[in-house]
Amino acid sequence: MNVSRWISSMAAVLALGAACSSDATGGGTQAGTLTLRLITPHADDGAMTFEVSGPAIDNATSISASLRLFTRRAGGGTVAGVVVGAVANGPVVALQVPDVGAAASYTARVLEVADRQDALRASLSGYAITVTP
Repeated sequence: MNVSRWISSMAAVLALGAACSSDATGGGTQAGTLTLRLITPHADDGAMTFEVSGPAIDNATSISASLRLFTRRAGGGTVAGVVVGAVANGPVVALQVPDVGAAASYTARVLEVADRQDALRASLSGYAITVTP
């Protein structure tokens, strides 16, 4: 292969790679929303306390108008909160973050859960909360 064909081929490969990149800024961060998704073994959860930590978290909002969310900052990259309502499997909280590419850097954990009659669950076995883009 001659040098000019090789250079043309490499330029085409680099252009294709740039066009397929999910990073619109070419290497920078992209602000957006991450979702806290709950896994619960029960169908009658009425409240859940949780904590999410990682890089900066700008804001947290309820994913549904039927859920109420109360939060407090427990540090620069930590938010503690409680979700109240018909809490079920699936998305419960939306996090506004400065870099959605850092989703894997966030961790979340369920602290307590109460049923709809306000009784605390004796065990958190089977509960999990994940952070997803």
